[in-house]
Amino acid sequence: MSIAAGPLVGPILRRVVGMLAARADLPLDRLDDAVLVADLIAARAPAHVLHGTVDVAFEPGPRTLSLRVGPLRPGGGDALVVDAAVPGVGNVIEQLADELRVSPEGEREFLHVRLEYAGAGE
Repeated sequence: MSIAAGPLVGPILRRVVGMLAARADLPLDRLDDAVLVADLIAARAPAHVLHGTVDVAFEPGPRTLSLRVGPLRPGGGDALVVDAAVPGVGNVIEQLADELRVSPEGEREFLHVRLEYAGAGE
């Protein structure tokens, strides 16, 4: 999905992530976590994208939702994560993600975020 960097990034990304998290059968608390991560990405990513769009690819699975954000400028993946720190709370993306990594690809890079629920017996 490609969204023009601007005021619609947050509302669009929030709705798509919420819908996909629900389809992935994430429980309500993890669905809320996914939407919070989406809000932070939407707020911080425009400063780090290579072009005028925030591009996010989604990979929903059973009780899992993965996001691939980018292409970002070199250093943009780590900068986006650092920018996600909330005073008094810390880095929310790092706290909520089950996997968080940056993958460089030439002169660009991508931020990968995975949220999952591994509850026993559910």
